[in-house]
Amino acid sequence: MGMGFFTFLLAIALSSFAGGLIPLIRTWSHRSLLIPLSFSGGVLLGAAFFHMIPEAAAILDGSLGWPLLAGFVIIFGLERFVLVHPNPEGATEHGLAHHIHLGTAAYVGMSFHSLLDGLAITSAYERPELGGVVLLAVIFHKLPDAFALASLMLLDRWTRRGIVVAMIAFAFTTPMGALLSMLMLRQATNTAVAAAIALSAGTFLAVATSDVLPQIRRYDSQRLWPLVAMFTGLAFSWLGRLIEG
Repeated sequence: MGMGFFTFLLAIALSSFAGGLIPLIRTWSHRSLLIPLSFSGGVLLGAAFFHMIPEAAAILDGSLGWPLLAGFVIIFGLERFVLVHPNPEGATEHGLAHHIHLGTAAYVGMSFHSLLDGLAITSAYERPELGGVVLLAVIFHKLPDAFALASLMLLDRWTRRGIVVAMIAFAFTTPMGALLSMLMLRQATNTAVAAAIALSAGTFLAVATSDVLPQIRRYDSQRLWPLVAMFTGLAFSWLGRLIEG
């Protein structure tokens, strides 16, 4: 791999980090976080349904359900028995609960998926006619994904310094996956990679359906714009699928 490949990876890292900084440019109240939170839910659902599940299904076929369910149950179990902090004073205004680490669960799931993106990047770069298209597609996803992740971490009451540090690490997960694929991950079978993608999709679905989307219903006075934000997140993911295709 030449210098162009490393420039390719650096651009992806910078786009991820930039997306994660956007939610930090101002102080967000819990109510003002409702719109980016709704957008986050749309991005998570779109990533799972438009990208990860179809990609895994093409290889796993009838076996797709097992790793998908495993990812969902793992996150559900962690939140129920490990990541729970039963602090009655931890509830915020209008009953918005923070006793479950939404940001932690989302960070693990998104980082795992981001790491796996490196596999596709390395193989695509070996075909010059695909390199530019994949670069645009990945950057297109990393900006909203990082924004969604940072928004969830704000909701989970992470400090801004902690979010910046975490987003620096997140920005380099895809480049790390690409470099690892050069050394080791090329030996993985297509079935193993597809199962890992399906497992990650299950974690996305668990975070979106059990933690993120229910929060949208807590503010009855704001019904339209959170829904619009959620569908905007879905549209970002869908358009990214069109670019990939």
